[in-house]
Amino acid sequence: MTASEYTIAGGLTDAARLARQAHVMAQATSAFFARVGVGPGWRCLDVGCGDGQVAIELARRAGEDGRVVGLDVDAGAVQIAREAAGKAGVAVEFVVADASEVIDRPQFDLVYSRLLLSHLVDPSAGLRAMFAEARPGGWVAIEDLFTGTLRSEPSSPALDWLQQVYSATVRFHGGDPTIGPRLRALLTATGLEAVDEHTVANRIDSVEDKLFLAQLVHNMRGAMLKAGAASESDLDDLEAAVAQAARSPDTVFFQAQIHQVRGQRPA
Repeated sequence: MTASEYTIAGGLTDAARLARQAHVMAQATSAFFARVGVGPGWRCLDVGCGDGQVAIELARRAGEDGRVVGLDVDAGAVQIAREAAGKAGVAVEFVVADASEVIDRPQFDLVYSRLLLSHLVDPSAGLRAMFAEARPGGWVAIEDLFTGTLRSEPSSPALDWLQQVYSATVRFHGGDPTIGPRLRALLTATGLEAVDEHTVANRIDSVEDKLFLAQLVHNMRGAMLKAGAASESDLDDLEAAVAQAARSPDTVFFQAQIHQVRGQRPA
């Protein structure tokens, strides 16, 4: 992924939102790793690692005998990730690189990405690089979304509006905000075997976590304006409306459906 493809401001600007998003997704992602079988001694590559939350989780699972590498095009995010891994007391190598670059020989037991492929102009190129980095018998595992399924109880028009603007922006920049249901076919076309899929809708109860969606509007403002998806005043109103819905203690958000898909490189 090049910096121009990614529609969300990075580095310190996006750190708080990513932390909240990671908290929302932590349980489902951990269960995904358990199904894959990640454990002590595993060698793992996190492609599009962002601020390093998942890479740190992988390092804890892999232990001292394992190896974890995090890769991201955003140098600011990589620096935050290095500092977070240090504070967590785990060993993770971080690399600033494009998602389509093959950074190492095929040696990883797991090559993983979360909420990355939906932003890529050519997600197949990213998957080919991931395939190339997985050892024979190793796993490629993806988590990505199907925008259009974000919802709340009781329902909020603000979330419907957010989905429309978000989707238009991602498509303008060449991505696919509804890539989730396509992942099984994409992994199979890459040459992976034993491809399977699991879907989850992460529940978001706390006001602090729900507010990550208002932060998303704020941090995508430049990309949204460039895409012509909304005007300045529209975005002011949208951010305020999402924040108002988030602050209602009686409103529960459900993140857009996440498709967890894994496939194995032939031995």
